[in-house]
Amino acid sequence: MMRRTFLSIAWLVALAVLIAGCSSSQQSVASSTNTVSADSQVNTILQKSCYQCHSTGGSAPWYAAVSPTYLAANSARGVLNFSDWQTYDAQKKSDALKSIEASVNGGSMPPGDYTALDHSARLTDDERQVLLKWASQPAIPAH
Repeated sequence: MMRRTFLSIAWLVALAVLIAGCSSSQQSVASSTNTVSADSQVNTILQKSCYQCHSTGGSAPWYAAVSPTYLAANSARGVLNFSDWQTYDAQKKSDALKSIEASVNGGSMPPGDYTALDHSARLTDDERQVLLKWASQPAIPAH
């Protein structure tokens, strides 16, 4: 009897932690990011699928943080950090957009080992097309 009670409590605690982790991860990403595009749809997609690894304020759900790709997130931020996007000059933005276009078009971003654990980061076909259209535009220099 005591063992059954303990297992029930342990199950409920694990479930509560899982729910809390899932619900809080997306909120923290969205609130700690800068606007990258004038298109709000692009910003929403980037926040959902990219900022966990490519933003200083990004944080993945705890269960996704075991993916090899996410464990290398600090190096991912070194390559492309959307938190610093507004400080990039036109050439750096242009290079980043070309890289984004190639990565999204090639299917390497977001990485499969990460999206296998964090399903919310997966891109739909429509989202992929929106990102590809945005990334194929020339970078506009800041005024």
